[in-house]
Amino acid sequence: MSDSTTQPGAPSAGVSSELPPAQEKSVAAEAKKHAPPRLLQLAATPDRIMLRMNKLLATPGGLSAFLSTFNYTLYLLAYLESKSGNLRTKLFQLLNRTSAAPALTTQGAQASHIAALGTMLSSTRTTLRLFGLFPMYAWLRQLMQGPKPGQDQVLYTTAVTQCLLYMSFQFLENVGLLTDYKVLPGSATARWTASTGGTTKTIYLWSYRAWMGGVLCDVVRLLREAQLERSKRSQRGGSEVSVKEDEEVDKKWWSQMVVPLSWLPVAVQFSKEGGIPGFNLGIMGACGAMAGLGKAADLWASTA
Repeated sequence: MSDSTTQPGAPSAGVSSELPPAQEKSVAAEAKKHAPPRLLQLAATPDRIMLRMNKLLATPGGLSAFLSTFNYTLYLLAYLESKSGNLRTKLFQLLNRTSAAPALTTQGAQASHIAALGTMLSSTRTTLRLFGLFPMYAWLRQLMQGPKPGQDQVLYTTAVTQCLLYMSFQFLENVGLLTDYKVLPGSATARWTASTGGTTKTIYLWSYRAWMGGVLCDVVRLLREAQLERSKRSQRGGSEVSVKEDEEVDKKWWSQMVVPLSWLPVAVQFSKEGGIPGFNLGIMGACGAMAGLGKAADLWASTA
């Protein structure tokens, strides 16, 4: 739900009309006349990017999509950074034709700044999700009105199941976070934390399992939509127009299927005790970035 009022500090439509017109012989106007067009275009690029970024973050879901994609991209970069030491050693040995290792600085032994930023963003996203139950509650209320006229029963049941699973994930994650920050008393979650030495590991484990169930619901939904689409196509004749429409539908379907398939390895890693053997920060970063890239790209294109 958007707020129609002007936010503090944001430009409004009435501001520009009160400003005096720019003077014809101002320094900026004269510089603009004599500057090369290419230079003016390059100078205006950062301004356009900042304005588009502001518009992206203001769109519904824009902030969440940007932070998620950026966060997982940082994880991938942090992993590549951790492996760059071996690459630098091999390049040094190759260029200098020696088997001796170079004297690397102590910076590599220190904590990665990229990884630290990724951890901070992850904590920020978890904190922002404290309010995630409100839109899910609104979604559940809408679903409780029953399936829409003509809606497939399997798709409706899948949507209800996914909503309940995501609500369970969000509730348990909120409980774990509030317990970690001592907002909730330890006695409130003692039965969950006793088996893990007072930590909230079990709470997060079951929250991620609920999240994995919600991700699997997306796979079920898309497979059912594909089944219904095949049935619909078999009942109508093919024409040049319908073929083009089918290609667009297929393209959209595959772009949507990439999202849950990319999230599944991450979901299994966090919902399985001990995780997946060989799973590392690079794999997690690549999966998360791939899952959010499509939505982030669409939102960025809409700001043009």
